[in-house]
Amino acid sequence: MKIKDKRLKIKDLRLRVIFLSLLALVILSVGCDSPARKERTRTDPSITHVPEWSRRAIWYQIFVERFRNGDKTNDPAIVDMKGGYPDDYPDNWEITPWGHDWYSHEPWLDEIKADNFYSKIQARRYGGDLQGVLDEMDYIQLLGVNAVYFNPLNDSPSLHKYDARNYTHIDRNFGPDPEGDVALIKQETPDDPTTWVWTTADRLFLKVIKEFHRRNIKVIMDYSWNHTGKDFWALNDVRKNGRNSKFADWYNILEYDNPDTPEDEFKYEGWGGSNPYMPVLSEDKYKELFPGQDTDYTPENSLLKVKAEAVSAVVLKRQ
Repeated sequence: MKIKDKRLKIKDLRLRVIFLSLLALVILSVGCDSPARKERTRTDPSITHVPEWSRRAIWYQIFVERFRNGDKTNDPAIVDMKGGYPDDYPDNWEITPWGHDWYSHEPWLDEIKADNFYSKIQARRYGGDLQGVLDEMDYIQLLGVNAVYFNPLNDSPSLHKYDARNYTHIDRNFGPDPEGDVALIKQETPDDPTTWVWTTADRLFLKVIKEFHRRNIKVIMDYSWNHTGKDFWALNDVRKNGRNSKFADWYNILEYDNPDTPEDEFKYEGWGGSNPYMPVLSEDKYKELFPGQDTDYTPENSLLKVKAEAVSAVVLKRQ
């Protein structure tokens, strides 16, 4: 597919910055309001600031993968789940039918190599997508809501999308052309924004935002910035190039692979200390991304801080 990179000028880059800044607004309780907080302006991006509109918001939360399958042609395949728990999928794996009895075992479920039923069902996919959201917008509007909160939408192998494979794109299976989007993403240099392009999933989400705004419904996105997924492009580079990777300092690498042994010794700190599916960013990288902030980094306190500081004043103004 030929990409017209010349059209990706300042306007498109600004749109993408706004797109990435629609992230993780942390809405705190209004019951503990103080005079000092009331004096804050709408453009105050600090963690303690609550946008005035949010105090009157009626929320609707959307977990896209389990909302509605509006386009069966983009349903996930085993290749799309590579790098997510539980790693291995039997050849007879397939999408779980909508309305399937929760405790009923699919023909492939018992072949999943996991400890128990609740671990095994992490392999389920129902095929929810953004077209399903568009199909039900009138229903959502009829509920009387004026704000929607999306669970993570970034490209990811899991059902929950907290293990990002790529932060700058909407999940491939949420849009109309997963294979085409993968091809587009492969043409990018991930750490060079001038090479970024819009995938079909990205553009469909822009339509989702437009349609919600047309109905006077605000849109909030959830992102987790203190960790990535195990198939994130930067970690893949570290896995391949070891200490020579320019991204080696992004993570807390505990041990590099020894090419002289058949085993894979590559180990890193994961979310909560040992979760290999959510490698955490290093303290040094956290300080670089968020200078001047409290640098007492721990897996327990970092998620809230990173989410909060990701909120852009630009978004607050536009909301």
